Amino acid sequence: MNKPVRHPDRHFIPPALAERFRPAVENGRFESVGEAVVVAAQAFADRLEFETADDVEAIRRSIAASIAEEDYEDADAVFARLRQRYGEGED
Repeated sequence: MNKPVRHPDRHFIPPALAERFRPAVENGRFESVGEAVVVAAQAFADRLEFETADDVEAIRRSIAASIAEEDYEDADAVFARLRQRYGEGED
């Protein structure tokens, strides 16, 4: 069959699906539709990897696995980057 060839690092989502993410981008929850898709795909991948339908449990298991593998970033570095990106917040 003549199937279109796509670059392996590029992904396509149907325009109708992309539009479902648009309100979350417009209200500032995500910077782009692409970011929203990545977040959704990561959540779905966690559910599959950790064999749970519960998002909170998938996140808990993902964090536990990251800690066990020492595959995490120091919180001070993360918060410093967020402060730089968004400015100092009010306490």
